[in-house]
Amino acid sequence: MKPMISEKSDVLLQFYSNYGLTQREIEILSLLATYGYTNKEIAENCCISEKTVKIHLANIMGKIGIGSMRKLLALLLQQALLVSRLGAGESVRVASMGMR
Repeated sequence: MKPMISEKSDVLLQFYSNYGLTQREIEILSLLATYGYTNKEIAENCCISEKTVKIHLANIMGKIGIGSMRKLLALLLQQALLVSRLGAGESVRVASMGMR
């Protein structure tokens, strides 16, 4: 059963908006961050190849300016923690400098 991606948290929506991700990048990052899917599971869910998933993930990391999946997920977690402290209505952008 395909998960409902439309029910994203405010944190994820703000993160996507801050970094100008495409719809497909949003879908892929949502599956990774929300459900912990592997590249293979993401590929199956999105009806694309694993190689295409890897390309999208590389593009996401390039837009954000980080060099690893761990740092990408850490950045999402930092954003979530900041939003929870400031309130969902606040605009937050976690600096990715020094995250390579």
